[in-house]
Amino acid sequence: MNSGKNFFNSKRKGLWQGLCGLCALLLTVSVTASGILEANRGVVDSFLGTTSENIVSEDDGTTYNTFTPDEKYLNSDGTGNAKALITAAIDLGRRQETEGAVLLKNNGALPLAKGSKVTLLGARSHRTIINSGMGQASKGSYISLETALGGTKTDFANYVVTGGWGSGSGSSQAINDYNFSELKLGGNGVAAGAGYEINPTMTAVYETTSGDLSIAQSANKSYNPQEPSLADLAAANADYASSFKNYGDAAIVVVGRGAGESNDYWKGGLADGVESSSTEPLHLTKNEEDAIKLATDNFDKVIVLVNTNSAIELGDLEDNDKIDSILWIGHPGNYGLLGVADILCGNVNPSGALYDIYATRNLSAPAMMNMGNYAWANGDDITRRQSKNYVIEAEGLYVGYRYYETRYYDSIVNPSSNASSSAGVYASKDNKWNYDDEVVYGFGYGLSYTDFSYEITDFKLNTPSAHEMYADVTVKVTNTGDVAGKTSVQIYAQAPYTQYDKENLVEKSAVQLLGFDKTDIIAAKESATVTVSLDLQNLASYDNTWENGDGTKGTYILENGDYFFAVGNGAHDALNNILTQQGKKVADGMDYDGKADCVHTWNYKYSGSGNIDYTTFGISKNNTQVSNQIDYIDWNTFGGEKITYLSRSNWQATYPKEYTSVTAPSDMLNYLNGKYYTLKTGEDTSDIKWDSTSTDYKFYQMVLSDWDDARWNDLLSQLNLMEAAAFASNAGPNFLPLEGVGFVALTSATDNAGNGIVFNLKDTKDSEAPWAILEGADSNWNGQVFGSAPLVASSFNPDLMNEIGQFVGNEALFLGLPIVWGPGLNTHRHAYNGRNGEYYSEDPVLSGVCALEFSVGAREYGLIAAAKHFVFNDQETNRQGVSPFMTEQRAREVELRAYQVAIEAVKYDGEGMIGLMTSFSKVGPVEVTCSYGMLTGILQNEWGFHGYAVTDINDDTDLYTSMVYAGATGYDLRFGAPTDVASFINKFKNQSDGNNASETMFDGDATMQNIIKNSVKRTLWTFAQSNLMNRYSSTTHTVSVMTWWRSAYTAAIVIFAVLTAASAAMYVVTTIKSRKEEV
Repeated sequence: MNSGKNFFNSKRKGLWQGLCGLCALLLTVSVTASGILEANRGVVDSFLGTTSENIVSEDDGTTYNTFTPDEKYLNSDGTGNAKALITAAIDLGRRQETEGAVLLKNNGALPLAKGSKVTLLGARSHRTIINSGMGQASKGSYISLETALGGTKTDFANYVVTGGWGSGSGSSQAINDYNFSELKLGGNGVAAGAGYEINPTMTAVYETTSGDLSIAQSANKSYNPQEPSLADLAAANADYASSFKNYGDAAIVVVGRGAGESNDYWKGGLADGVESSSTEPLHLTKNEEDAIKLATDNFDKVIVLVNTNSAIELGDLEDNDKIDSILWIGHPGNYGLLGVADILCGNVNPSGALYDIYATRNLSAPAMMNMGNYAWANGDDITRRQSKNYVIEAEGLYVGYRYYETRYYDSIVNPSSNASSSAGVYASKDNKWNYDDEVVYGFGYGLSYTDFSYEITDFKLNTPSAHEMYADVTVKVTNTGDVAGKTSVQIYAQAPYTQYDKENLVEKSAVQLLGFDKTDIIAAKESATVTVSLDLQNLASYDNTWENGDGTKGTYILENGDYFFAVGNGAHDALNNILTQQGKKVADGMDYDGKADCVHTWNYKYSGSGNIDYTTFGISKNNTQVSNQIDYIDWNTFGGEKITYLSRSNWQATYPKEYTSVTAPSDMLNYLNGKYYTLKTGEDTSDIKWDSTSTDYKFYQMVLSDWDDARWNDLLSQLNLMEAAAFASNAGPNFLPLEGVGFVALTSATDNAGNGIVFNLKDTKDSEAPWAILEGADSNWNGQVFGSAPLVASSFNPDLMNEIGQFVGNEALFLGLPIVWGPGLNTHRHAYNGRNGEYYSEDPVLSGVCALEFSVGAREYGLIAAAKHFVFNDQETNRQGVSPFMTEQRAREVELRAYQVAIEAVKYDGEGMIGLMTSFSKVGPVEVTCSYGMLTGILQNEWGFHGYAVTDINDDTDLYTSMVYAGATGYDLRFGAPTDVASFINKFKNQSDGNNASETMFDGDATMQNIIKNSVKRTLWTFAQSNLMNRYSSTTHTVSVMTWWRSAYTAAIVIFAVLTAASAAMYVVTTIKSRKEEV
């Protein structure tokens, strides 16, 4: 009997012991999870749409009046009007498309009459790629092409809108509340909708074959556009072709390519099993060609919509007489397809112009000779994991249209340059390079439903200082056709290419964009004048060999000679106008004659000695001597084998070869291994003030203060050195507190975007704002809805670019976001960069103006735009630390110029972009985050940049001291961010450069102490210009919010703690009872 009881008691003891152990384990997991969640609460908030901490101030009349939303987005009592905000977003997204879409070909099929019966073909007609994003892809519900084109009006009162991330359909209450028949395009009285009758059979067929096709498709090294075959269509409906006769007024075929983060297209990167006449991913596949042939075989009118940000190879479509019209639509965002409908039916006359050149074969770009995965041959000599790869950009200056147009020019004017040789031939006949064979559509090209003529009527030079030179070019634009319309006014220029340039390896593009604007609508047979202001520094050439006389080399030069300024329908048209002005004709090799009245010739003669002006732009606008700052970006700076950069002096001899399995020279290895800065000891730091009590300034008092405000020095002297050092380690999304100056800890103060703010309205980070929209169906609306960056660029409309910035700035006020990591500002090196949808253009001036206008517009509402990725994110492949090599001239005149235009902000008297995010990549062998020459020498000293400069996510955290020294203001630490000095020291205690964190690490380094103080100032000054100041007063503090995830882990901890205690108690009771029974 006792043995039975003992057995039973033993079982119960084991049960309670096991349950106690399990509950204790789950309790440990819950406690650990709570710590991880709290340490990364900013990331958790962004991901889950929660707010874990609020900044709270007493209502003393000083809060929420620094920046306010536009009145049209507010109710009469000052609360937010979501309906007004969303309706404005739809209108703006629609106008973005009508301004940016580019008509590439039109044989009269467009505009297509309202009421036409239309068949849509191609998978992308049903699942159009909506957005690759300027940081992230669009969110929320969107208006499909079928919906935008169909009906006599666009009325979504009872329509179920396709879900942005799902494959099916889902109700979107925030949109369903609106009657869009009342929405007018830009207030001009044009009703929404194209009024077409859409073939329902093909809609159903594509729902069967392609209903789950992603609308946010990315690039991929093994790419499949997933276009169904004709057999797939027949399997869905064997009799689909019989529907054509009832919807036969026109066929609209859509072809598309995706773009996105982390992946590129690869050379030869078409997925296995995808049939095509080419292995290249941006060439149309057989299934796509079959869809187009299905249209041309069965319809008299065929229209092709090109749904891409990467240059698809369109030569066969341009040459096909059965294809009447081609319209590039980019990635149109959630509402942009309404704009496509407006263009197709003639509500709006298209006015966009191409953001990039479209070559016959993308491989013909010399940049494509070195694109992809390259690893150092001596990788074992390189100890840092982030330093294993390189790419040698041997094309030099000749990226994008600069290559094709300059080679075209030289084939006519400089035949000895071998421009017509076989080098780089991909589509030309007889193995002789020919522009018209190699190029389908030039940069800046675009058609209209009318015709325009241009004439330069005035050219005025403006020299406000010894180191500034501008030109105002006035153009008379005449609408010579029969339809009202608008057009871009693009001003290009050519500098003389001299013997000095050839001898000193100074390269010059035969034509380059210097400025642009856009007309208002011009009635038929009427004219308008537009004046475009040009910064002639962008016409100067960077000569890295020039001796400055102070021991440094490198400056911008202007050479004596004739400079040509031309207006035209894109770069090629402008160049032909220049050639005509220079006396050339078709007989000399031109493809058509230009117009001399579109050109102004300016003869420049330097007033100093010699033929080269090295003084005008030798001093920057920030009054700093210009000189080589990043010579390590040039491979030929180092020992070992030298490379050849492409030069127009001899196209054949210098055409790039592919550099594979290269050995890093010995004098490069320290750079690759992160040896940049060593902490100093024993320096006199007595003049550097810390922990001062002589003043008591607080951060809230610095609202909208100037950079040079003397109070900053006093405020910064109140800081503790190590608190400042810890603060300089973390630049988002969380920020450490600086209690001595009243700066409270921030969570979720930054996020990615640029095409709208990524949160739902109800997930605002500032729920205390009087205009916050916290409940109701409309509160679920997500503001990241606009089209991709190339669509913005192709508008060539600075006012629209600024308006987008203003709207996103308004969004940021509703969502409580002071800093946005965007827009993307890298230039397109080639068509295969997977992130081309996030970056504007191959041209730096166009890109720079886009970012400038966005940032200025956003800043009006207190949103700081931190453009990315500074700089040289030329490919996503090996982006984590890849070493790109090029000449400093190329770096300054292409990639860097885009940022320079946005930061120097000539149009706005220097009040330009004050934020940026650095690239994962390097500057040659030096991490961008640790490049003093880049982040301080050029960015701060030459350009006068004072703002916030964050690294990309967790980039180079093994080089903290070098990062701060170089001039970044902190890391993007979305994971594992320090919360105080102790955790800062722990995080950075093991560094690749040996500068391990400790309490005394900066005690003897005056240089670093001053840089840390400047770093903190830059971040605080940036915030002082932002909408964060709406929340600041003398009473500002943070309040912890009990989010659902906090409730969940708290409940889990309590439950498992109780269960652990209870099971432990039961185990003890059972044990005691068992022992008594044994006795």
